[in-house]
Amino acid sequence: MTESFPRQSAATRRFQLGAPRSFHILNDGSGVLFLRSDHGRDPVNSLWVYDLATKVERKVADPRTLLAGDKDIPDAEKARRERMRETTAGITAYATDDSGNKVVFALSGQLFSGEIGSEKFNELDVSGPVIDPRVSPDGQRIAWSNGKDLFVCGFTGNNERNLTKETSESASWGLADFIAAEEFGRIHGYWWSPASDELIVERTDETPVQTWWISDPALPHKQPQEQRYPAAGTANAEVTLQFITLDGEQTPINWMHDAYEYLVSVSWQKDHDALITVANREQQDFITYSASHAGISSVQELSDPEFIEVIPGQPKWLGNEIVSVVDNRISDTRELQISGKTISPPGLQIMAIIDITAEYIDVVATNNAIDRDVIRIGLGGSLTELAQGGIATATGATGGLQVIVESRLDTHSLTYQLMHDGKTIHYFDSLAESPDFQPVVNLLKTGENSVNAAVLFPRDHVFGSKKLPIMLRPYGGPHGAQVLNGALTYVEDQWFADQGFVVIIAENRGTPGRGPAWDHAIYQDFIGPVIEDQVAAVADVAAHYPDDVDATRVGITGWSFGGYLSALAVLTRPDVFHAAVAGAPVTEWKWYDTGYTERYLGHPEKFPEIYESHSLLPLAANLERPLMLVHGLADDNVVAAHSLSLSGQLLAHKKAHTVLPLSGVTHMTPQEIVSENLMLLTVEYFQANL
Repeated sequence: MTESFPRQSAATRRFQLGAPRSFHILNDGSGVLFLRSDHGRDPVNSLWVYDLATKVERKVADPRTLLAGDKDIPDAEKARRERMRETTAGITAYATDDSGNKVVFALSGQLFSGEIGSEKFNELDVSGPVIDPRVSPDGQRIAWSNGKDLFVCGFTGNNERNLTKETSESASWGLADFIAAEEFGRIHGYWWSPASDELIVERTDETPVQTWWISDPALPHKQPQEQRYPAAGTANAEVTLQFITLDGEQTPINWMHDAYEYLVSVSWQKDHDALITVANREQQDFITYSASHAGISSVQELSDPEFIEVIPGQPKWLGNEIVSVVDNRISDTRELQISGKTISPPGLQIMAIIDITAEYIDVVATNNAIDRDVIRIGLGGSLTELAQGGIATATGATGGLQVIVESRLDTHSLTYQLMHDGKTIHYFDSLAESPDFQPVVNLLKTGENSVNAAVLFPRDHVFGSKKLPIMLRPYGGPHGAQVLNGALTYVEDQWFADQGFVVIIAENRGTPGRGPAWDHAIYQDFIGPVIEDQVAAVADVAAHYPDDVDATRVGITGWSFGGYLSALAVLTRPDVFHAAVAGAPVTEWKWYDTGYTERYLGHPEKFPEIYESHSLLPLAANLERPLMLVHGLADDNVVAAHSLSLSGQLLAHKKAHTVLPLSGVTHMTPQEIVSENLMLLTVEYFQANL
């Protein structure tokens, strides 16, 4: 019997298992480290090395032989993986010294260290559980958090020390706070000095943060999980930094914490003071400080009357100057700047900084929102395209070596290339499975805002033969690009289309890659620009394919922000949207976190009318279309109360609807059966209701 696509997609984690990832080039240029599982159904990652001399990829650390099972993962590590959207097991992260030869990682809360040269890794008998272990640049020591304190030991596990000895029940050291990890992309809570003689360590005190309880009604014997959740308008954790020597001596790094309560990023480069970027609660003012034991001094200040987005890889030192990415509202460009001087051209939107050298800066950028190009920008402004016309990212270059990962829609290919001075010298093996079909994607510009839209028909559809119902599958929110030139981007969309639908994915205003004005179009308005652009997409696609699209039968489905958008669509525009499946929707923005919600909607005490107008709960009385709410009961990001409260309001107004609770499921849905059946049930729901 042929395996169904939903089963294959679920079992392969959307075709990601078995693909190489997390590349790191050894400093001497002898090899490249990376993670990969053994096949396309294997969720357990091992550590591999590609040896340039022998041209062979070798497995150097197999978690199945080092430690049986992956069951007893510490709660703090589970939370860390949830923030990183990590769905695999085994070695999910590793860290090296400056040479790349000495490696550390954690397995089920146990610490392992070893050297690539010997390919021998040992479990170290240290105080655990071990979370986020990292080795010092000189390779002599290892640091880690146990969820409470920060520890260090020698590389072989000797001379263990607790550097922090926290006594408060609500405080922890060495872990990124919730908002940093969930909204700023900062996953670390401590940083080694380049000289390996001290660390900068974050202390997070959650005493002010309200307590929520995440329970699973399907398991009444299981104790609810306590969680400190900083919902919009409520108190954030108190985040502070300390210089801590290897003897435990602490020196505080003091900034105006009351005025700038968010710690956005920390970097510590060789021969430089550390750079620390903080933001005010509104995220309209960012200050970057140079920090040393002598104190701090401001080296960059950015302001925007609405909000500032966090761009990965910056700010950083380049000599005595600061490299950063700054929004230019005049040219409508997210620019690459060196101490205020722009070196990237107008219209090229910088998405991330990869590498900074004395000659060039490598970035991920786009000029059309659907590509993610790797571009080398010379300090004089020259441009060299390292990867163009697809979705690409890269490692920093070491001795002329660089790994570029590229996904292309035009060739339906995913490649993992080791480059030397711009020439490919090795393709890393991908053991990932591939779907047995290729999507057929039509890219259009829709509406007066020229929204990028992807349209997919059933592969056996004969144009002009019949009109098909529409299934919109948007995300629609900030940071969530969907219309991209990637190989696997539209595989699920094509399967949904093959079930008898015209699938439309439209990148409304607020989605990334179009420039500052586009990003800011949704400031304090998640409704108007978002719904208007989706409505225009439906109308334009129907007009473009008048004999093939039935705009009187329109379903919409999405997850998270896309779930909010789906429910919002049927509640506010039933004339256009005729059924919705809303997955993990935010229904009340006062219940979502401070960092995200207040960035775009403002503080609820200052703008109560904004929050009232964005809540779905008062709209329950308007429902006249079929709506299914899907929610994981273990979700600690968009908690299940969102869907349950909307359901309660719908019931109060005698509005028929469907609720699908997912026991034990978080904001991600890695469970195979759950993921598979959600796809099948979505199709069945739309087939029945359109």
